[in-house]
Amino acid sequence: MATTVPCNGPPLSSVILLGVCLFTLAALPGCGTVKTTGTARTGTEQLLLTNAWDSALAKVDFRPLTGVPVYLDTTNVAAIDQGWVVSSLHQAMLTQGVLMRTKPEQAQWIVEARVGAYGTDAYNALVGLPQTTVPPTLPGVPAGTIPEMSLLKKSHQEGIAKLALFAYDRASGQLVWSSGTSMATSSAKDLYVGGVGPIQGGTIRGGTKFIGTKIPLPSDALGPGAAAGEKDKDRPAVPFAAAPIRSPDSASDYESFAP
Repeated sequence: MATTVPCNGPPLSSVILLGVCLFTLAALPGCGTVKTTGTARTGTEQLLLTNAWDSALAKVDFRPLTGVPVYLDTTNVAAIDQGWVVSSLHQAMLTQGVLMRTKPEQAQWIVEARVGAYGTDAYNALVGLPQTTVPPTLPGVPAGTIPEMSLLKKSHQEGIAKLALFAYDRASGQLVWSSGTSMATSSAKDLYVGGVGPIQGGTIRGGTKFIGTKIPLPSDALGPGAAAGEKDKDRPAVPFAAAPIRSPDSASDYESFAP
Protein backbone atom coordinates (compact mmCIF):
# COMPACT_ATOMS: atom_id res chain seq x y z
CA MET A 1 0.00 0.00 0.00
CA ALA A 2 1.52 3.33 -1.05
CA THR A 3 1.97 6.02 1.57
CA THR A 4 1.67 9.68 0.65
CA VAL A 5 4.09 11.97 2.50
CA PRO A 6 2.86 15.61 2.71
CA CYS A 7 5.29 18.30 1.53
CA ASN A 8 6.09 21.10 4.03
CA GLY A 9 7.00 23.71 1.36
CA PRO A 10 4.57 25.95 -0.52
CA PRO A 11 2.68 24.57 -3.47
CA LEU A 12 4.48 24.65 -6.79
CA SER A 13 1.80 26.89 -8.27
CA SER A 14 2.46 29.55 -5.58
CA VAL A 15 6.18 29.54 -6.32
CA ILE A 16 5.54 29.98 -10.03
CA LEU A 17 3.10 32.82 -9.36
CA LEU A 18 5.60 34.60 -7.09
CA GLY A 19 8.31 34.30 -9.73
CA VAL A 20 6.04 35.77 -12.41
CA CYS A 21 5.19 38.72 -10.11
CA LEU A 22 8.85 39.47 -9.35
CA PHE A 23 9.77 39.31 -13.03
CA THR A 24 6.90 41.65 -13.90
CA LEU A 25 7.96 44.17 -11.23
CA ALA A 26 11.57 44.06 -12.44
CA ALA A 27 10.47 44.79 -16.00
CA LEU A 28 8.44 47.85 -15.03
CA PRO A 29 10.11 51.24 -15.58
CA GLY A 30 11.05 53.17 -12.43
CA CYS A 31 12.44 56.54 -11.50
CA GLY A 32 13.78 58.39 -8.50
CA THR A 33 14.51 62.02 -7.77
CA VAL A 34 16.89 63.81 -5.43
CA LYS A 35 16.14 67.41 -4.54
CA THR A 36 19.11 69.71 -4.89
CA THR A 37 19.41 73.45 -4.44
CA GLY A 38 21.99 76.03 -5.39
CA THR A 39 23.12 79.30 -3.87
CA ALA A 40 22.82 82.59 -5.70
CA ARG A 41 26.61 82.77 -5.88
CA THR A 42 28.61 79.74 -6.95
CA GLY A 43 31.30 78.32 -4.71
CA THR A 44 33.78 78.83 -7.56
CA GLU A 45 33.12 82.56 -7.65
CA GLN A 46 33.48 82.88 -3.89
CA LEU A 47 36.75 80.93 -3.90
CA LEU A 48 38.11 83.01 -6.77
CA LEU A 49 37.47 86.27 -4.92
CA THR A 50 38.53 85.27 -1.43
CA ASN A 51 41.64 83.41 -2.64
CA ALA A 52 42.75 86.42 -4.67
CA TRP A 53 42.17 88.65 -1.65
CA ASP A 54 44.12 86.34 0.66
CA SER A 55 47.05 86.26 -1.79
CA ALA A 56 47.13 90.05 -2.09
CA LEU A 57 46.89 90.52 1.68
CA ALA A 58 49.71 88.03 2.30
CA LYS A 59 52.08 90.40 0.47
CA VAL A 60 51.48 93.24 2.92
CA ASP A 61 54.14 93.64 5.63
CA PHE A 62 52.56 94.96 8.84
CA ARG A 63 55.75 94.61 10.90
CA PRO A 64 56.45 98.39 10.91
CA LEU A 65 53.27 98.66 13.02
CA THR A 66 54.32 96.03 15.55
CA GLY A 67 53.71 97.05 19.14
CA VAL A 68 51.78 100.22 18.25
CA PRO A 69 48.11 100.66 19.27
CA VAL A 70 46.20 101.18 16.01
CA TYR A 71 42.62 101.51 14.89
CA LEU A 72 41.65 99.97 11.53
CA ASP A 73 39.41 102.24 9.47
CA THR A 74 37.50 100.14 6.90
CA THR A 75 35.19 102.89 5.64
CA ASN A 76 36.61 102.57 2.12
CA VAL A 77 36.59 98.75 2.09
CA ALA A 78 33.65 97.91 -0.17
CA ALA A 79 33.48 94.26 -1.25
CA ILE A 80 30.76 91.68 -1.63
CA ASP A 81 32.54 89.44 0.92
CA GLN A 82 32.75 92.26 3.44
CA GLY A 83 32.94 90.04 6.50
CA TRP A 84 35.79 87.91 5.14
CA VAL A 85 37.74 90.93 3.89
CA VAL A 86 37.57 92.92 7.13
CA SER A 87 38.15 89.91 9.39
CA SER A 88 41.20 88.82 7.38
CA LEU A 89 42.67 92.32 7.73
CA HIS A 90 42.30 92.14 11.49
CA GLN A 91 43.85 88.67 11.60
CA ALA A 92 46.83 89.64 9.43
CA MET A 93 47.60 92.64 11.61
CA LEU A 94 47.21 90.75 14.88
CA THR A 95 49.37 87.90 13.59
CA GLN A 96 52.22 90.33 12.91
CA GLY A 97 52.09 91.88 16.36
CA VAL A 98 49.92 94.94 15.79
CA LEU A 99 47.97 96.11 18.86
CA MET A 100 44.39 96.54 17.68
CA ARG A 101 41.99 99.00 19.29
CA THR A 102 38.22 99.09 18.87
CA LYS A 103 37.90 102.89 19.06
CA PRO A 104 39.92 105.60 17.28
CA GLU A 105 40.50 107.54 20.51
CA GLN A 106 42.25 104.51 22.01
CA ALA A 107 44.79 104.29 19.17
CA GLN A 108 48.06 106.04 18.47
CA TRP A 109 47.89 105.48 14.75
CA ILE A 110 44.92 105.16 12.41
CA VAL A 111 45.28 102.57 9.65
CA GLU A 112 43.05 103.22 6.66
CA ALA A 113 42.39 100.41 4.17
CA ARG A 114 40.90 100.61 0.71
CA VAL A 115 39.97 98.15 -2.04
CA GLY A 116 40.84 99.03 -5.64
CA ALA A 117 39.53 95.87 -7.32
CA TYR A 118 37.49 92.90 -6.18
CA GLY A 119 35.81 90.98 -8.96
CA THR A 120 36.04 88.31 -11.65
CA ASP A 121 36.76 88.15 -15.36
CA ALA A 122 36.05 85.28 -17.73
CA TYR A 123 36.61 84.24 -21.30
CA ASN A 124 35.70 81.20 -23.42
CA ALA A 125 37.39 79.65 -26.45
CA LEU A 126 35.91 77.11 -28.88
CA VAL A 127 37.46 75.07 -31.68
CA GLY A 128 34.57 73.70 -33.73
CA LEU A 129 31.06 74.80 -34.64
CA PRO A 130 29.12 76.88 -32.11
CA GLN A 131 25.41 76.41 -31.53
CA THR A 132 23.54 77.98 -34.43
CA THR A 133 19.89 78.92 -34.83
CA VAL A 134 18.48 78.42 -38.31
CA PRO A 135 15.88 81.13 -39.10
CA PRO A 136 12.61 80.06 -40.73
CA THR A 137 13.15 82.46 -43.63
CA LEU A 138 15.45 80.15 -45.61
CA PRO A 139 13.42 78.18 -48.18
CA GLY A 140 13.89 74.44 -48.11
CA VAL A 141 15.80 74.50 -44.84
CA PRO A 142 13.86 73.48 -41.72
CA ALA A 143 14.00 75.99 -38.90
CA GLY A 144 15.56 74.98 -35.61
CA THR A 145 18.79 74.91 -33.68
CA ILE A 146 21.98 73.16 -34.73
CA PRO A 147 23.71 71.92 -31.56
CA GLU A 148 27.27 72.85 -30.72
CA MET A 149 29.92 70.51 -32.14
CA SER A 150 33.28 71.22 -30.55
CA LEU A 151 36.65 69.58 -30.85
CA LEU A 152 38.11 71.69 -28.06
CA LYS A 153 36.36 74.01 -25.66
CA LYS A 154 37.93 76.00 -22.84
CA SER A 155 36.61 78.39 -20.23
CA HIS A 156 38.81 80.46 -17.96
CA GLN A 157 37.59 82.48 -14.97
CA GLU A 158 39.85 84.72 -12.94
CA GLY A 159 39.45 86.49 -9.61
CA ILE A 160 41.24 89.81 -9.09
CA ALA A 161 41.91 91.65 -5.83
CA LYS A 162 43.76 94.92 -5.27
CA LEU A 163 44.23 96.64 -1.93
CA ALA A 164 46.30 99.31 -0.24
CA LEU A 165 46.72 100.58 3.32
CA PHE A 166 48.39 103.53 5.01
CA ALA A 167 48.72 104.79 8.57
CA TYR A 168 48.84 108.27 10.09
CA ASP A 169 49.37 109.58 13.58
CA ARG A 170 46.05 110.42 15.21
CA ALA A 171 47.37 113.45 17.07
CA SER A 172 49.54 115.09 14.41
CA GLY A 173 47.93 113.74 11.25
CA GLN A 174 51.39 112.86 9.88
CA LEU A 175 51.77 109.89 7.52
CA VAL A 176 53.80 107.18 9.24
CA TRP A 177 53.41 104.07 7.07
CA SER A 178 52.23 102.94 3.65
CA SER A 179 51.84 99.41 2.34
CA GLY A 180 51.90 100.36 -1.33
CA THR A 181 49.54 98.64 -3.74
CA SER A 182 49.15 94.88 -3.52
CA MET A 183 47.41 92.90 -6.25
CA ALA A 184 46.85 89.19 -6.83
CA THR A 185 44.77 86.88 -9.00
CA SER A 186 43.27 83.40 -8.78
CA SER A 187 41.96 81.17 -11.55
CA ALA A 188 39.56 78.37 -12.43
CA LYS A 189 39.86 76.54 -15.77
CA ASP A 190 37.55 74.03 -17.47
CA LEU A 191 38.56 72.11 -20.61
CA TYR A 192 36.42 69.87 -22.83
CA VAL A 193 38.06 67.64 -25.44
CA GLY A 194 35.69 66.22 -28.06
CA GLY A 195 32.77 66.94 -25.75
CA VAL A 196 34.33 64.99 -22.88
CA GLY A 197 34.96 66.85 -19.64
CA PRO A 198 35.35 69.05 -17.82
CA ILE A 199 39.05 68.70 -17.11
CA GLN A 200 39.38 71.20 -14.29
CA GLY A 201 42.41 73.18 -13.21
CA GLY A 202 43.40 76.52 -11.78
CA THR A 203 44.82 77.88 -8.55
CA ILE A 204 41.62 77.32 -6.53
CA ARG A 205 41.39 73.62 -7.40
CA GLY A 206 44.66 72.39 -5.90
CA GLY A 207 45.51 70.25 -8.91
CA THR A 208 43.99 68.89 -12.10
CA LYS A 209 40.63 67.12 -11.87
CA PHE A 210 38.45 65.19 -14.31
CA ILE A 211 34.77 65.64 -13.49
CA GLY A 212 35.70 66.27 -9.87
CA THR A 213 38.23 63.43 -9.56
CA LYS A 214 41.84 64.48 -9.07
CA ILE A 215 44.29 63.39 -11.75
CA PRO A 216 47.83 62.68 -10.45
CA LEU A 217 50.41 64.60 -12.49
CA PRO A 218 54.24 64.60 -12.37
CA SER A 219 54.16 68.20 -11.12
CA ASP A 220 52.39 67.02 -7.95
CA ALA A 221 55.62 65.33 -6.86
CA LEU A 222 57.32 68.72 -6.72
CA GLY A 223 55.03 69.87 -3.92
CA PRO A 224 51.88 71.95 -3.64
CA GLY A 225 53.69 75.20 -4.36
CA ALA A 226 54.96 74.12 -7.79
CA ALA A 227 51.90 75.19 -9.74
CA ALA A 228 51.65 78.48 -7.89
CA GLY A 229 55.33 79.16 -8.55
CA GLU A 230 54.83 78.67 -12.27
CA LYS A 231 52.00 81.18 -12.28
CA ASP A 232 53.98 83.70 -10.25
CA LYS A 233 56.69 83.71 -12.92
CA ASP A 234 54.18 85.07 -15.43
CA ARG A 235 52.96 87.80 -13.10
CA PRO A 236 55.01 90.97 -12.67
CA ALA A 237 56.06 91.78 -9.16
CA VAL A 238 54.06 94.50 -7.46
CA PRO A 239 56.31 97.18 -5.96
CA PHE A 240 55.82 98.19 -2.34
CA ALA A 241 56.49 101.55 -0.86
CA ALA A 242 59.18 101.61 1.77
CA ALA A 243 57.84 102.12 5.27
CA PRO A 244 58.61 105.66 6.51
CA ILE A 245 60.40 106.16 9.77
CA ARG A 246 58.02 106.38 12.70
CA SER A 247 57.12 109.75 14.09
CA PRO A 248 59.00 110.78 17.22
CA ASP A 249 57.23 110.20 20.51
CA SER A 250 56.95 113.93 21.05
CA ALA A 251 54.65 114.21 18.02
CA SER A 252 52.05 111.79 19.42
CA ASP A 253 49.78 111.57 22.41
CA TYR A 254 50.63 107.97 23.17
CA GLU A 255 50.72 108.47 26.94
CA SER A 256 47.14 109.68 27.06
CA PHE A 257 45.55 106.70 25.33
CA ALA A 258 42.99 104.57 27.13
CA PRO A 259 44.04 100.94 27.61
